[in-house]
Amino acid sequence: MTMKNLKSKTLTALALIGSLIPLSAFADEGLFVSIGANYAQFDDDFDFEDVQDQEDLEALFDDSSVGVNVGAGWRFNNWLAIDAGYWDLGEFKSDRLPNGGKVDIDTTTFTVGGMVSVPLWILDVYAKGGAAFWDADSDELDDDGTDLYYGVGAALNIFSSIDLYLEIVRFDLQTDIDTGTLGVRFTF
Repeated sequence: MTMKNLKSKTLTALALIGSLIPLSAFADEGLFVSIGANYAQFDDDFDFEDVQDQEDLEALFDDSSVGVNVGAGWRFNNWLAIDAGYWDLGEFKSDRLPNGGKVDIDTTTFTVGGMVSVPLWILDVYAKGGAAFWDADSDELDDDGTDLYYGVGAALNIFSSIDLYLEIVRFDLQTDIDTGTLGVRFTF
């Protein structure tokens, strides 16, 4: 290979890389929607008070579930965004109770929060957090509340308007529920 061919191939490779940067390095600003599949882990003791004519019922949960989440938000620039979402965290089953039964809890939450991103060429790393308005239902329980959620993630920018993202989010409900989510985000 001659020096001229090496320079030509190097310049061609640099031109190709340079042409990809405007397409992927900077996420579009504006409205975005997202959809993802989440894996949730619930590992804690949970006390139910005044359940079925009993004084107190303690259930041990060490279960995982698969659910979905959808969201929408507004990206102000490459670094700041706000978002809202609906998370179906799935159904968690308790270990066997002293009376021989089990407790199943179906958990959903609505979130409102913000994201701070650091764009790194075609990858954005981000932190997010906000308020989670949750609802937990079972035969023994119908409870809801408002608590915090927070997490970190990374998004691979495909073109300038599509992101594939992976994030880990913790919901600080009456007990902690940890999730891992894989999804896609579209910016308009």
